[in-house]
Amino acid sequence: MRSNTRKALLAAGLITGTAALTGCTANTTPVTTPTPQAAQQATAEPATAQPSAAATMEATAEPAEEETPAPLALLVDGKEVAVDAAEEQGSLLLPLEATAEALGWKTDSQETEEETQVRRVITLDKEDSRITVSWTVSDNTTKGITWQKDGLLIPVDTRITTMDGVVYVPAAFFEEAMGVTIARTQKGVAVATPKPMETPQTKEDSSGENG
Repeated sequence: MRSNTRKALLAAGLITGTAALTGCTANTTPVTTPTPQAAQQATAEPATAQPSAAATMEATAEPAEEETPAPLALLVDGKEVAVDAAEEQGSLLLPLEATAEALGWKTDSQETEEETQVRRVITLDKEDSRITVSWTVSDNTTKGITWQKDGLLIPVDTRITTMDGVVYVPAAFFEEAMGVTIARTQKGVAVATPKPMETPQTKEDSSGENG
């Protein structure tokens, strides 16, 4: 009887010890098993992709510079001039001296320094006509532009542009001062002098009779 009671106490002690050990283990952090809804939500949300180095460089790259427009070939009465025409802010510009010389005008350029500014005068002569173009340059600014033909002002908006040492004026200057026609072509700019008007012959002149 005592033997059975002792065995029962030992068994109870083993059970209590096992329970104590189980309780200590239970105090550890349990592993949470995600529910099917949570797993589905995690799968549905896409991961935020980090931008690649190439994409970052492309986004921060500066825009390419605009290409310089091709020069406009200049033809005077069908002959090509060594100096090209130009276009600036929608305005057609022609080289003053090169165009005038191609049209048969003699050119002369004078430059004088006056204190803090430089004065330039370009004279164009042909037969009994003279055209003068004068202006001053101060602090890289062109001002005081005047142009005259035979002492009269040429009624054209005065504008002078200097590029690579070449003086350019609006195409309208040549149309008004020299009576030429200017047209844009596929290759560039064409300047043409007016054809001389033919004097119609009278009946007497054609027959060689006088009265």
